[in-house]
Amino acid sequence: MVTGYNKAVELTVRIREDQAHMPIWPLLLLLTILLAVVSPWSMAARQAEDLDATVQYLITYVKESDVAFERNSSRYTGSEAAQHINKKYRHFRDDIDTPEKFIELCATGSLMTGKAYFIITGQGEQLPSGEWLNNELSVYRLRNEHGNR
Repeated sequence: MVTGYNKAVELTVRIREDQAHMPIWPLLLLLTILLAVVSPWSMAARQAEDLDATVQYLITYVKESDVAFERNSSRYTGSEAAQHINKKYRHFRDDIDTPEKFIELCATGSLMTGKAYFIITGQGEQLPSGEWLNNELSVYRLRNEHGNR
């Protein structure tokens, strides 16, 4: 009986050793294929969500700003400018894949007249609106990079 027990233990040890030396590459290949299939979908969804959140932040920033917006030689409040920019965003949404593209297409100038948009600060300083919003985009990204939303 002891011989049978020893053979069973020896067999168990051999099986475990064989399993320990089984090639891991099939499992790694499967994992790689799964990641290649799933990652682009989740990344695209996250990027779309991040893009929309960033754009909405910038529109709200415009709306709540205390600067005047000059568009086609007329001045508008932040709220009026935000409405206009949001309207352009809805129109160009399919063409926008980055916040910079949003700023370029929706907040830098008139497509009808070709005139640039400007902001006028309380101190009377005039800045191109695209420069002003790109500055705020940089601040927003830094804040979010450090988790201070």
